[in-house]
Amino acid sequence: MEYPTYRPRRLRRTETLRAMVRETALDASDFIYPLFVKPGTGLRDAVSSMPRRVPDQRRPTAAEVDELKSLGVPAVILFGLPEHKDEGGSGAYDSDGIVQRAIRAIKNHDPDFTVVTDVCMCEYTSHGHCGALDEHGCVMNDVTLEMLAQTAVSHAEAGADIVAPSDMMDGRVGAIRSALDAEGFSEIPIMAYAAKYASAYYGPFREAADSAPAFGDRRAYQMDRRTRRKRCVRWRWTSARVPTS
Repeated sequence: MEYPTYRPRRLRRTETLRAMVRETALDASDFIYPLFVKPGTGLRDAVSSMPRRVPDQRRPTAAEVDELKSLGVPAVILFGLPEHKDEGGSGAYDSDGIVQRAIRAIKNHDPDFTVVTDVCMCEYTSHGHCGALDEHGCVMNDVTLEMLAQTAVSHAEAGADIVAPSDMMDGRVGAIRSALDAEGFSEIPIMAYAAKYASAYYGPFREAADSAPAFGDRRAYQMDRRTRRKRCVRWRWTSARVPTS
């Protein structure tokens, strides 16, 4: 039998060889730990729609940051549950808002620990939608962009390392980038949710974040999972702007 000239198994023989040629690796340093923060101390609220889920810690503590670091997890992403909600979601960009206070608490304990913040309005609006509504109950895209930009700037002022818009408004990355740059935060990166689908899979998150819509749904601004071409267009649009964020 002719001797094979191509023998890829040569590089699979030992763990060291496999590690040297590995294209993709996943370890604790790749993780971002989600925290849902709300007023109070020592609060742990179960997510009933995920009955076997360990209850979420709802307020970051110094001990929790230290534990994450000891496990090799380098960052958290903060979602806010304000004490009060209103039509315009003012708690999102309040300089003394729940996320802004959590950022400062973490940074006061460990300035080098990375803090990512979710930038959206649904946790803060009384109606649970991701932006300002018009008289017909529809989310107004461009008005919402101003609110998102203001929120991102307030997070950066509090000490956030990365802002992560999850609203799915058209043009949000550009609006946030312009606002951050104008306020002297050109070094703050934007980690956008490039594709967010209208899906029942978000049910447990909406419960944890107390952000379910009071009426209707989010299909008019989140993506339809069945529309492949639309997904591709959205991905190309976002990818073209990643270097600028």
